Amino acid sequence: MDLTNEQIKRYSRQIVLKEVGGIGQRELLNSKISLIGLGALGSPAAYYLAAAGVGSLQIIDFDIVEMSNLHRQILHFTKDISKKKTESAVEKLNLLNPDCTIEIVNERITANNSKDILKDSDFVIEGSDNLSTKMLINDTCINLKTPFTIAGVLRFQGQLMTVVPKDKTSCYRCVFGDITGGDPSMSCSQAGVIGFIPGVLGCLEANEAIKSILGIGELITNKIMYVDLLRNNFDFIEVYRDNNCIACGDNAKDLVEIFNYEGENVCNE
Repeated sequence: MDLTNEQIKRYSRQIVLKEVGGIGQRELLNSKISLIGLGALGSPAAYYLAAAGVGSLQIIDFDIVEMSNLHRQILHFTKDISKKKTESAVEKLNLLNPDCTIEIVNERITANNSKDILKDSDFVIEGSDNLSTKMLINDTCINLKTPFTIAGVLRFQGQLMTVVPKDKTSCYRCVFGDITGGDPSMSCSQAGVIGFIPGVLGCLEANEAIKSILGIGELITNKIMYVDLLRNNFDFIEVYRDNNCIACGDNAKDLVEIFNYEGENVCNE
């Protein structure tokens, strides 16, 4: 597939990068990235992926826009309050770049449907606000052998890690084990969050997706990136793969088939 003159103009600043070029731009246009959650992490990730020329973007969310979302969830405007987040997002993304085909999934992602929803993805971005959904995406993507990135934010801090199952890199469960629920007081609604931190982490998630699609650079694997905007700290914490991990270990279980996850809201990060 040759790039059109319009596409060459649109992506010219990317195409001149030696790491991208015309071949890389065509790879992006032929790729499919799935994004779980259209909140504070998902908004910037979806925006920049569409702008970069990702050919197919699957957006997965079932929530509606609320007033309290607007200080950080940049795809949604005041006029979108009470609208489905997927509908609000696709309106902006279609205006931004008609090259990007947007596939909407207006349902909760669960153990019963996660493999079917994500099976054709080249890369998955997890942008929910709860541990049970993050664990489900971790387990599903490992089962599908699909590379993915997971991020979380709270207050002025954020963390991110990328997992490449075919390379047997450490996964989210190597860090957190088999827990599926967190302290409800440690949510954004209870503890607060500055709007900029999910913007930074969401952009980093999008960057991980593009690097993975193009096979360039170094992914944030076998480590966690920790960001503290209050103290200007950007640190990496090394994470070793657990050979006994129930998701990616040598005798891993097919958790998506065995356990019934009760995923929570996936959009209010």
